[in-house]
Amino acid sequence: MPRRSKSASPFASREDPEMNISPLIDVAFLLLIYFIVTTTLQKSEADLEMALPGVDKVESDAVQIDQMMIRIDSDGGILVNEEVVDPPGSNFTAPGVSDRLERYALSCRLAQSEALVIVNCHPDAIQQRFVDVLNACAKAAITNISIMPN
Repeated sequence: MPRRSKSASPFASREDPEMNISPLIDVAFLLLIYFIVTTTLQKSEADLEMALPGVDKVESDAVQIDQMMIRIDSDGGILVNEEVVDPPGSNFTAPGVSDRLERYALSCRLAQSEALVIVNCHPDAIQQRFVDVLNACAKAAITNISIMPN
């Protein structure tokens, strides 16, 4: 029988043990599949149940703006929709009527409607006041003017 020589370490002649990691990999994959299947994904935006605004072009009918009634009294006072805007004896430029007609024409353009002015002039009124109203209509670019007989 051959004699064995003694070494300093009892494990020196043995090979390193190998570890089989195949079952460990299998268990890791099984746990991964288990957690993937049991986890539910939540859609956070779907829970809000609100309709977000989108870009949509809506066609609508044009807004019809009422006509403007201008009345010239016998003493020369100018009333717009029964409200005195230029009292009798005011200057010939009729600033109140001009301002009202310009705002009216602008609102009609914004509403894509046609501006209509109806003028009711008293027979005893000064003719210059009627011309002042027509000048104010021309300044506001209003061309659709009706004259109501008194």
